[in-house]
Amino acid sequence: ELLTLRTELKLLKQVWDCVGVVESLFGSWSDTLWLDIRPDDLVDECKKLATHVKRLPRRLRDWPCYLRLQGSVQNMASILPLVSELRSPCMRDRHWKAVASECHKPVDKGPGFCLADLLKLQLHEHVEGIMEIVEVAQKENKVEQKLKQIEQFWSVACLELARHKDTEVQVIVSPDDLIETLDEHNIQLQSMAAMGRAVDFFRSDIQAWQKTLGTIEAVMRILLMVQRAWAALEAIFLGSQDIRAQLPDDTKRFEGIDGEFKETMTSIFAVKQVVSVCEVDGREKQLEVMYKELELCQKALTEYLDMKKNIFPRFYFVSNMALLDILSNSNNPTKIMPHVGAVFDGIDRLTFALPSRLEQLEDESLSDDEPKKEKPPTEASSMVAKDGEDVPFEDHFMMEGAVEVWLNELVTFMRDTLRGCLVTALEEASSWDTERPREEWVAYHCAQIALITSQIVWTEETETALDDLENGTDDAVKKYLDVCKGRLDALIKQVQGDLSKELRNKIITLITIDVHSRDIVGALITKRVENAQDFLWSSQLRYYWAADARDADIRICDYRSVYSFEYVGNCGRLVITPLTDRCYVTLTTAIRLFLGGAPAGPAGTGKTETTKDLSRDLGLPCYVFNCSDQMNYQTMADIFRGLSQAGAW
Repeated sequence: ELLTLRTELKLLKQVWDCVGVVESLFGSWSDTLWLDIRPDDLVDECKKLATHVKRLPRRLRDWPCYLRLQGSVQNMASILPLVSELRSPCMRDRHWKAVASECHKPVDKGPGFCLADLLKLQLHEHVEGIMEIVEVAQKENKVEQKLKQIEQFWSVACLELARHKDTEVQVIVSPDDLIETLDEHNIQLQSMAAMGRAVDFFRSDIQAWQKTLGTIEAVMRILLMVQRAWAALEAIFLGSQDIRAQLPDDTKRFEGIDGEFKETMTSIFAVKQVVSVCEVDGREKQLEVMYKELELCQKALTEYLDMKKNIFPRFYFVSNMALLDILSNSNNPTKIMPHVGAVFDGIDRLTFALPSRLEQLEDESLSDDEPKKEKPPTEASSMVAKDGEDVPFEDHFMMEGAVEVWLNELVTFMRDTLRGCLVTALEEASSWDTERPREEWVAYHCAQIALITSQIVWTEETETALDDLENGTDDAVKKYLDVCKGRLDALIKQVQGDLSKELRNKIITLITIDVHSRDIVGALITKRVENAQDFLWSSQLRYYWAADARDADIRICDYRSVYSFEYVGNCGRLVITPLTDRCYVTLTTAIRLFLGGAPAGPAGTGKTETTKDLSRDLGLPCYVFNCSDQMNYQTMADIFRGLSQAGAW
């Protein structure tokens, strides 16, 4: 028994020695001031003590003194991480009040606040509550920092303004960065508002900034809309005398808006600071009223332009600014010429004719003292293509009256001119083999007429050969193939000589089509076609001259049409391949069935050019539009209205 007692006393001494060390160490920590505490060092020391306690003999682990020692070390191990968290710079006085409330004990965080004061709070009994308070403090700190950034940015954010064109009006430029930052801050405020309890302290600030930024967003949006509308209409209503005369009421309305807008922009330029500019009482409502008035002006202008477009549908294919320039120079054709190329597929400009002899005599009869007022030319003698080809008119074309009226007359005049040229070319083509050979004849006619004439003659001669074959002349088509080869060789020989650029391009286009024509005649022989009703022949684009109507009839499969005589100039043609033939058959059949066509394939394979070539073969105007993100349903509607009324592709 004495041995057992001796052993237990030794064990008891070990425990109490350890208790002495722990209490002595914890006692020394208790006096450490709050700002001097090094939580990481204390945590390391506590871990060592916990390890030492665990290594004590197993026999004494049920003893009350051991359990008290173990509990003391464990409590300290729980408290020290909380101490580290509570030392966070995020902790404010309100959070310490929350800690005192959680622990149900007062906290005096004065200069003498030390670890002993914290230990009295029994933090190990409120670990979850304390951690929640610290977490709220950290989230509130993030919210506070973001609110400071937002406040700092908008306290100095200013609008960038610059002069509008040649006016003295200051307008907002480059607002994209400002709008982007505004959107970003709005998103941040929404995220903060959804953080629940963590933002209760800042909720009023967040709501105030949400209201402020909402006002800025609304005012900036309507302000930029008004500015864009004003900038688009300013040059029109203040600079175009034609519009001022045609729309006097809307001009007066715009002048009132113009004065109000300039006054608003002057006040904005004087302040510039975004928040101050946008929080002016009644500014948003004032801008909304201005925008509604500008919309009325825009609507009136659109209706006026639509009226002009309905008279001359090709105006749908020019911008409103270009159209206004055309209308404002209605009495000066020279200033309209730069826009002619936008409404005509092939015409670049008209060649103005000298005044008639009668007008010259009238000018000469004026006295020397009377100043001569130079009149703009009103007569045109020819049309010039975009490639430089010049096609003379049979008579002078008069450009008088409303521009939309004489442009409509120009369409008819252009077609009548080409129809007359075709009649002359066909008459001369009948003497290719006797008087003037084809390779010489081509120089006397424009490229479009030379090409259509050649195709009419080829169609007629091929069908004649097929009829002869059907009537018993076995080598009729073979003989005609030799004729085709001979004419092609003559053109090839001529193009090898010294020619002008215009004539060379014309002959190259003829050679391109002649090669296809030769190949078709060769295919008729190879596949032993016996009459003109065979599909191989009927699937070709064929031209027939109707002398009585002075029209060229076009046929391919079941499709029937009349050549439209839209001038295209001396533009080249694509080489015709079997795929091109199939495209032509498909597209023309679709037209006959009142359907559309949508050629598909990789980029650069000729979808657009094949469609344009087919339109030229039919003598139709063809417009190509590149889609962009700025196009909307109204833009598309204008395009379709123009195409349907102009009969264009």
